[in-house]
Amino acid sequence: MNDEGIIEIIFYLSLLSNTYFLLENSEHNYSFIVLDLLSINILYYLLSPLVAFTLYFCFTHSFRHSISLISTLNKKNFKKGFKKFAIKAFPLTAMTATLFLITVYFLKSYYTLDEAISQVIFIGLASLTFPHILLEYLLEKNEK
Repeated sequence: MNDEGIIEIIFYLSLLSNTYFLLENSEHNYSFIVLDLLSINILYYLLSPLVAFTLYFCFTHSFRHSISLISTLNKKNFKKGFKKFAIKAFPLTAMTATLFLITVYFLKSYYTLDEAISQVIFIGLASLTFPHILLEYLLEKNEK
C-alpha cells in the first residue's frame, strides 16, 4: 500500500470517529460541528501537517476563541464587545505582525522565502502554544 492509500484510510477513519463523537454529544449544533470536522479533515488531507495546523490554529481555532472572548467582554452587545476586543487585541497583533515581517526579512538572507516563512511560523506557533495553554489553564482554575 502506498502513502496516499494510508493517508486516505486515516482520513476516513478520522471522519468516522468525528461523526461518532458528534452523535454521542447531542448538546451542540450539528451542522456547525459537521462542517468544522469536515473542513479540518480536508485541511489535513490536502496540506502538509505544519501548514494545516498553522491554518487551523490561526484561523479556525483563533476565530472561535475570539468570538468567545468578545461574548465574554460584553454579553449583551456583540458590537460593543467586538470594539473592546479589537482595542485590546490591536497592539499585540500589530507587534506580532511587525516581528513576523522583520524576522522573515532577516531570515530571507539565509533561506529561501518559503523556508524563512516556515521557520518563523514554526517558531511562532511553538512560542504561542505554551503561553496559550497556560493562560487557559489559569483562567479555568480561577473560575473554579
